[in-house]
Amino acid sequence: MELIEQLKADGISKGLCLPWQGKLRKGLKMERLVELYTKGIDFCIKNDYPTLDFLRQHFKGKCEPYGVYIDDEVTNSLNEPDVVLNGACKAILDYDDYIVARAYIRHNSEAGVDVDGNAFVTIDVFDNAILHLSVIGKASRVILNVYGKSAKVDFNYYNQATQDQVKATYHDKTTY
Repeated sequence: MELIEQLKADGISKGLCLPWQGKLRKGLKMERLVELYTKGIDFCIKNDYPTLDFLRQHFKGKCEPYGVYIDDEVTNSLNEPDVVLNGACKAILDYDDYIVARAYIRHNSEAGVDVDGNAFVTIDVFDNAILHLSVIGKASRVILNVYGKSAKVDFNYYNQATQDQVKATYHDKTTY
């Protein structure tokens, strides 16, 4: 079965709505598939869609230029607007200047995230992922959502002012 047909069939089995089914048409390029994945990330994470094994088989080595990583070492990420770490990634993500960004850290990934300048970053941490968060800039803002009891977060605050710039919410559930 072709990749798009398989994605559509798997999505339908997990409750993918008609409008999103219509977005999965033949001939989509990897960039557009990744864009759909990040725009529909809530559904994807909640339904484990596509599965990590499916991502490894069909997307690894193709989706990284668009901010989605699978079992990768990410060391040169600066101001990427959308980053999804799947599998067992090791990453250093830097945000500074004037950027609005989102990062999703999943499975067994571990990430160091540095936020500086006027950056506004939303970070969601799932599964057994580990986040090391440093907030440096006085104008930086971070919204942090931690799902489940297995996800781990440690903060480096440089002063009380930066500590107040992080709004952390710990959810007693494993997904959205």
